[in-house]
Amino acid sequence: MKHILKKPAVLAGMLLGLACQTPGALAQQPGPQIGKGQQFYQKVCAKCHEAGIGPVITGRGLPEIAITTIARNGSNAMPAFRLSDIDDATLEDLAAYVSKSPALKKP
Repeated sequence: MKHILKKPAVLAGMLLGLACQTPGALAQQPGPQIGKGQQFYQKVCAKCHEAGIGPVITGRGLPEIAITTIARNGSNAMPAFRLSDIDDATLEDLAAYVSKSPALKKP
């Protein structure tokens, strides 16, 4: 490898080759990661809240404290979710996601 580094043309070619690969590598990066709260919403909450079973909770600007309180204690047909169902950090992330989410568009 030392003999290659002594030849400026070879070194420049190697660096140019690496530089040309960078844009392609960046283009293949996955999209933005969704948070644990949004994942939980999509896997659990949406089954009722987007199916007409429970009320729509997205796009309403509900306070995060209301979401966490109802999720932990339940309300009417809404079951209470224990700490073993959803940890506090995920619940807080879920509440932030729901509180800031836009309303669903009706078909």
